[in-house]
Formats: sequence, structure tokens, C-alpha cells
Amino acid sequence: MSRKQRALVMFLLLVVAVPGLVSAARKGRLVGRVVDPEGAPIEGVTVTATSAEVPSFNEVRTTDKKGAFILDFAVIDVTYHYRFEKAGYQTFESDQAWGLEGTERYDFVMHPGQAAVVDLVPTSSSEPAIIAYNAAVAAVEAKQYAVAQAKFEEAVQHDPQLRPAWTGLSVAHLGQEHYQQAVEAAEKAMALGATDEVTMRCRWEAYRNLGDEAKTAAALADLERYGRATVEARRVYNEGVALVKAGDHEGGFAKFQEAVTIDPQLEEALLGVATQGIQIKRYQEALAAAQAILDDDPGHEQAIRARYNAALGLGDESLLVPAIMGLATVETAVARTALLKLAYDAYDANDMARAKELFGKVLEVDPNQPETHYALAMIAVNDGATEEAKAHLERFLALAPDSPEAATARDLLSYLSKP
Repeated sequence: MSRKQRALVMFLLLVVAVPGLVSAARKGRLVGRVVDPEGAPIEGVTVTATSAEVPSFNEVRTTDKKGAFILDFAVIDVTYHYRFEKAGYQTFESDQAWGLEGTERYDFVMHPGQAAVVDLVPTSSSEPAIIAYNAAVAAVEAKQYAVAQAKFEEAVQHDPQLRPAWTGLSVAHLGQEHYQQAVEAAEKAMALGATDEVTMRCRWEAYRNLGDEAKTAAALADLERYGRATVEARRVYNEGVALVKAGDHEGGFAKFQEAVTIDPQLEEALLGVATQGIQIKRYQEALAAAQAILDDDPGHEQAIRARYNAALGLGDESLLVPAIMGLATVETAVARTALLKLAYDAYDANDMARAKELFGKVLEVDPNQPETHYALAMIAVNDGATEEAKAHLERFLALAPDSPEAATARDLLSYLSKP
């Protein structure tokens, strides 16, 4: 049998794109700019965009040094909700009815004010507590966490019921990597009735850094209860995208894994684990992430390709063959070539049962692959399955009458057809 196919190789599909760069078809684009009351751009504002009419839409952006951010909308004629947050500025929210196909530019004004350490204005009958609290907030804004810690501690000494100060103390401890103290301060704030995002986030991040899986999970559940887990996951995911764009694939992979831990259903983070896992040869994790996507969306083309690439990297035929069969739905030629290589490898190893099975899978992908019919005819002859051999030879000759193997096939068919 001619072995031109010996040169066949299975190759890695070129689908390892930077996550976050592939998106649905865009209908509308908002080019936004966040400025202060004087018109100066504000860098580092977290912009969270959602829509009650499009539940799957939940995007997080951070403004650049020009105060700019971009949001793309695949759905128009709905209302989008924006939340703008940055330490040292008053958090504000805005609704925008979007009915335009195309690009619009808008400026959003943020006013200086209380830092994002707390969402509530502190109320206390103790003037020294308020003075210490305000000094602590200023220290947090300047990232002087040790100073902030001392001032928040002073505030709660004057007024132990000053809930925002306990939250602030948790922030200050977290900034110094005092994780146990951060937990204790956050839980003191919760005992006083705190239900804000900052408190919940500090507690969760502290437990996560302490390595207490059970308490981390419980803290995450509390964070989820207030609808912030997905936002947190997207924030971490965006950090991963930035690392990948900067060439740090290991760092990006770790961020995507972290995002999946926060929100196991965040598809773009799963895809990031899959694609970057392949990039850095973490094939087992990549395969699991791709399969998780396919469990929910069997037709997800990027995940199908990633599953194949990961299985190819692992080199486990029991994983590779199903991945190739799945790949056939989007990359028929690649799947056919990959199966042919496996089939010929088995044939060369004289494992005819395995070769027959794999050649059969080639025909599932491409029923009109001539050389496969010829190979199956040879196997059938060796097995003494004359009628099966004749059927494959006839099909081979119908598909490739001018093949170099055609003359041999005709002679063999004539011989097998004799009474």
C-alpha cells in the first residue's frame, strides 16, 4: 500500500488568540470619557456596565490616562446602566437608552468626595472619631496603609460602633497583607450591619490569601449574595487579558484561573484558561476548561479547537480521538488528517483491529476518502472478509480511478470476484 500518508502530521490549530479580543458582532459603540468638574480626565475609574434587558451583558472597563473607555454593544434599543467608581471620588450611576447603530461619544463627570472605602457617610456622636476617620480616609487614598490603620483604630477607640471605620480598618490591613486582622475588622463591620461590597470583598480576599478554602468559599458566597462575584471575576479576568497582551502568558493564565474560581460560569475566563494553558503547556487544565465550556455550549468553536489542541498536547489517544471527532464539525480537513495519521500508525504497528476502527472513523468524517477505502480493503483481505474487501475496492476505484494504486485494486477485485 502506498504510504504517502506517512508524512501526515497532526498540527496545532492556530486558534490561541488573546482572550478578550474576540467578541460578538458589534452594533453600537460607546466611546466614553470620565472627567472631573474642571474637565480634566480621570485615570483608573472602574466602569461597570449592565443591562436589565440583556442579562448576559456585564462588562467592566478601567479608564486610561485620558479618562477614556470603550464599550461595544451587540444589542440596541435597550437601556444600559453604568456605575463609575474610584477612590477619592463620589461613586455615581447613570442610565443610557441606546438606540444607535454606530459610535457615539459621551463625557461623564465625577465629583471629588469620600473615598470608596465606605459607601455610607459615617455617623457618630464622637467628634474625635470623625476627625480620625477622615484622616484615615485621606491616608488610604495616598496608599499610606499603616497611617490609615492607626487612624481607623483611633476612630473605633473613640466610637466602637462606627461601622465604616471597621470596614476602613479592614482595607488598611489588607493593604499591608495583614490578612487575619483584615478578616477580623471586616467581620466586626458585618456584625454591626455592614452589607456593602467593600467589606465583603476585603473579607473574601483576606480569607483567600490565608488559604482557608472553606471560609474563602463562604466569604465568596456572601459576596455573590450582593451580586458582585461576576464583577469581581471580570475584573480579575481583565487583569489577565492585560498580562497576556504584555506577553506574560503565565501571569495571564493564573489570573484566568483565579477568575474561574470566583465565577466558574464565566465563559471568557474559561476560554482564557484553555487558550493560555495550551500556550504554556498546561494541557490538563486547558482541556478541563475547554470541556467545561462545551458542557454548556457543545457548538462553541473556539472551545472545540482548544479541546483538540489540549488533547494533542497531552498525547493521550483516548482523549485525542473524541476531540478530533468533535473538531470535525468545524475543521473537517484537519480532523481527517489527524485520524489518518493515527490509523496509519496503528497499521504500521500491525494493530489491525485498532487501524480498522480508526479508518472507520475517518469515513465518519469523510465517507469519500479514497485511500481509507483502499486501506480497509487490505485489512478485510487479511481478515478473510471477501465481500467487505470487494465493497471497499469498488468504492476506491469509483473515487480514484487514476490513483497509482488503481491497477493493483482492479487486479485484486478481479481475483476476489472469481467463483
